Amino acid sequence: MSRYSGRAQVEPTAALAAVFAFTVALGVYASVYAGVPTGHVTPTAPAEHALAGLAADLGPGSVDPAALRPAVRTLSYEGTLNATLRTPTRVWTVGPPRPRRADVVSAPLPVRIGPGRVRPGRLTVAVWP
Repeated sequence: MSRYSGRAQVEPTAALAAVFAFTVALGVYASVYAGVPTGHVTPTAPAEHALAGLAADLGPGSVDPAALRPAVRTLSYEGTLNATLRTPTRVWTVGPPRPRRADVVSAPLPVRIGPGRVRPGRLTVAVWP
């Protein structure tokens, strides 16, 4: 037997202890990482609730401007609402003109203006009593 054949060997108990320590450390790291905020903010203002509900009703992907009016009708909110969908060349508005005291929020989203034609847009929602 060579004098190097006994090198770099670990007892089974020590190896199991190292695997256990690694598993515990990984579990602690994962539980701490799960508590880190992701940047997703829960809406608190009425306009934020309306915008979140409207964006969910309009669906993922590009937004069809024709779907704006039906989505506003099905939306449950308190007060008066104005929803405006704007692209660089066109504007679609549902609801009465907004006053200065309205709570206003907006979000960027893609707008489908024709078959195979999508432009950058912005959905703005204003809510007031």
